[in-house]
Amino acid sequence: MKIYLKIQFSSEGPSPLDIIKKVEEADFKPVVGDYDFATSFNNPEEYGDKIEKLHRALKGTKVHYTLNTKKD
Repeated sequence: MKIYLKIQFSSEGPSPLDIIKKVEEADFKPVVGDYDFATSFNNPEEYGDKIEKLHRALKGTKVHYTLNTKKD
């Protein structure tokens, strides 16, 4: 299964390149299409770990994001 991420940057926060680095460090990879990034997971525990890691990485950046989960 995959988690898809869409980001809305803020001019009041860090630069988009800094945000991209944070998202990539949270194990998300850039994708082309309706979403900005995606990552895979295999079970509910891994899903929880990945979204917590992402949330910690983006905390305080003033970035807004949405997640969408789909089967491969």
